[in-house]
Amino acid sequence: MQPIITTHDFFSLSSHLNYQLSGAPVNWNAVLTLMNPDQFGQRDEELIIETMIYLGDAYGQERRVLGPFAVIHPIRAASLLSRASGSTSTLDLLTTLLHDKNEDITENKYTEEYWQKLEGTYQGLIKKIDGIEKWYLNERIHFLTRDRNEPYIEYLSSLINQARATPELLKVKMADRLDNTLDLRMDLYEDIPGVDCYQVVFEALFTDTHAGHYARSPHHTERKINDAVRLYELFKNSVFLSLLRHENIELDDAAGRLFDSLAITSINEAQNIMLHIFAFHMRDPQRQKVILMNVMDYCNRGGIRSVNIRGHHSLDGLFKNCFDFEKKEQLKLRLNDLYNEKELMAEAAIAFAVIFTNFLNDRAFTIKGITTEGIHPVIE
Repeated sequence: MQPIITTHDFFSLSSHLNYQLSGAPVNWNAVLTLMNPDQFGQRDEELIIETMIYLGDAYGQERRVLGPFAVIHPIRAASLLSRASGSTSTLDLLTTLLHDKNEDITENKYTEEYWQKLEGTYQGLIKKIDGIEKWYLNERIHFLTRDRNEPYIEYLSSLINQARATPELLKVKMADRLDNTLDLRMDLYEDIPGVDCYQVVFEALFTDTHAGHYARSPHHTERKINDAVRLYELFKNSVFLSLLRHENIELDDAAGRLFDSLAITSINEAQNIMLHIFAFHMRDPQRQKVILMNVMDYCNRGGIRSVNIRGHHSLDGLFKNCFDFEKKEQLKLRLNDLYNEKELMAEAAIAFAVIFTNFLNDRAFTIKGITTEGIHPVIE
């Protein structure tokens, strides 16, 4: 099973886009080519390019958390959607490009004069869209917008409910989640290049000669996204995919490819987290073996198949006690504490790798306790 884009290809796409976006002026035709769109007529291409120009003006020099230009996210997400689809409509691409508009492009961020300029540009853009598609576009952007204090599970539940009538929403959201997950790291080689996760697991479990795979250099540069934050992003992916399964949402071919790609990318990220912890923070092979055996026993007993309260295993209560907080301040404090709990982080990373593997292997797999009503422990 192959994802729609590999990590290496994602970094290549990002570097080429970033190079073009750094140009003065930006060659938007080159950016459109890098997005890998289907063959559109001249009018549609002009509309897509005008939308990207608007986003470029709106985001300006604003950066993402790890540093790249903020405008790269909606462009990459549109590219991922295009790669997943045999045929991509202009409306779907415009929706993906503008999916964060209501959250990111708000009046309070600009001077009054510049805001009026942006609004004028956007209204001029909207006027070029046919009436019914204009209505659809505004509706989709509305449902893709998460209110500032809206709990994540409520946002996803509302989105999935609307997707029964507008299934295109799910493809846009999955492309968004896929890009955000692929974008959790800046450097392919920041940990231990050339070391395969399954090699580490095999050697730790089955050999007595395993000496551990240690990094050749000191701990890499501390970035604003650490492994605790990465685990939270995997939590969000697992909730999203589980809700789709729980609600029996039927996915078309493109959505299915995005679903599988998100699961595969999440597995890769979980493995990277485990490898990083084993290389820098937990180098004792015997300790690694104990952790692997501990999580394997937990998974074999069905621990990952439901939301559990705190119990006999350290992974019991993981979702509720580490990630499921309505207030961002509470979540931030808990993630700061989690970052110092390296053993729990390693266990969580391994468990997430198993969870996403189950999403791929078992088309009926879902996590009990995750429903549109919220995330609630399952009492057996």
